[in-house]
Amino acid sequence: MYIIIFSTITIDGKLASKDYYSQLSCKYDKLRQHILRSEVDAIMVGGNTVRVDNPSLTLKYTNGKNPIRVIVSNSLNFDISYRIFNTLPQTMIYTSTSANVEIENKLKEKGVIIRRLNNINMCNIMSDLECNFNVHKIMVEGGGKLIWSIIKENCFNELRVTISPRIFGNGVSLANGEGFLGKESPKLKLKDVKICECGEEVHLIYRNHTIKK
Repeated sequence: MYIIIFSTITIDGKLASKDYYSQLSCKYDKLRQHILRSEVDAIMVGGNTVRVDNPSLTLKYTNGKNPIRVIVSNSLNFDISYRIFNTLPQTMIYTSTSANVEIENKLKEKGVIIRRLNNINMCNIMSDLECNFNVHKIMVEGGGKLIWSIIKENCFNELRVTISPRIFGNGVSLANGEGFLGKESPKLKLKDVKICECGEEVHLIYRNHTIKK
């Protein structure tokens, strides 16, 4: 399994503002994002990203095969009319044993695969995707809580981040969790850096050399 975190953030490290505005990408960054989507087996997002953005997570700016969509959600608190539940390709949700059974049944009627785990552990989810669904390369698009969980568990190979020329001051951080103690924080290795074709953004690729799996 090869796991790539992809996000576009502000200069001060936010992927969304305090009112959840997150339209940060230029057209070239969107193209980068969708090319990567075309190269992976699955895209993963958190439940709040689905509720706030109502994304379809399909290819729009390049050609190729749409990867399956994977949502991580403890609550299953979703409106079944969301686009991700009503468009191809396959959508899967990883959730806990205490999730909403009524909504689960409605989602199953729409063809959504529900995977119940006693403990939402990101590395376990990745292993399940690889062993049972032939997912070998996955793209994590957010949000901040999901990205934090993946980084905290050291369950990723690359971080690809575009720096947008905005400053939010407050909002949702790229890794939105309780945080590391300074000396215990992960240190990644810079693999590539380029100025975006728009001339206003910078795209960085970091590699994690300490991944557990």
